[in-house]
Amino acid sequence: MTIFPLSNLLILLGITAGGVAFFLLKKVLAERERNLDQIKDQTLEWNRRLEAEVSKRTRDLESTHRNLEAAYLETVTALVEAMTAKDNYLGDHSHNVSHYAGVIAEEMGLAGERIERLKMGCELHDLGKIAIPDSILLKPGPLTPEEFEVIKQHPVWGARILEPLTFMRDITEMVNQEHERWDGKGYPRGLRGDRIRLEARIIAVADAIDAMTSHRPYRKSVSLDEVAAELKRNAGSQFDPQATEAAVSAIEKGILTVRSNTNH
Repeated sequence: MTIFPLSNLLILLGITAGGVAFFLLKKVLAERERNLDQIKDQTLEWNRRLEAEVSKRTRDLESTHRNLEAAYLETVTALVEAMTAKDNYLGDHSHNVSHYAGVIAEEMGLAGERIERLKMGCELHDLGKIAIPDSILLKPGPLTPEEFEVIKQHPVWGARILEPLTFMRDITEMVNQEHERWDGKGYPRGLRGDRIRLEARIIAVADAIDAMTSHRPYRKSVSLDEVAAELKRNAGSQFDPQATEAAVSAIEKGILTVRSNTNH
């Protein structure tokens, strides 16, 4: 009978125990790996569900926001209609300014979508006058200095009315800035030069064109030749030189003509 030395027996037992331990460890690790895969799959599924829920709620919120904005815009439109119902000149004036501004913008090479936004700004540029008392707004003669100070607030009031409409921020800026001057002497903020939005600078020129070519009880209309001369005189002071040049060019080419309305 062969007798193993004790040291060899211990080595053999150690190898056997190590093999068993390694086998058990491998089994445990495999089980943990399966558990980790399950947790990973569950996490991915939870993430997918969460993203789907967030996406749905975001769409719902966006839909609600759009509906609220649409309702508010209807209210703004009703305000404009109420204002023009008090004085037909205001309605004609906004349409005329929109037309003249569009012609000037095209002459300047602005893109189609930007021109459409500009025209919308023109239609709303006098919105703030809804807050002006009729005794001032409908006064047939020249305004007193105190009355003019009230009138000068209408760009601010118009911008405040439009402020909740976040998709119309560019138009809100137009409404707020269209009475600013190139030389910084305008209102309400005294902005100057390029700090004034380009569309607002165009509206200022278009607004002046309609004011000069419209007959009012306290002021007769003038010809387009006189308008062109007046614009040139005020280019670089009241008006943006580039917008003025485009307006004068459109007048000289016969592209910009006086729009007839009940107030001419």
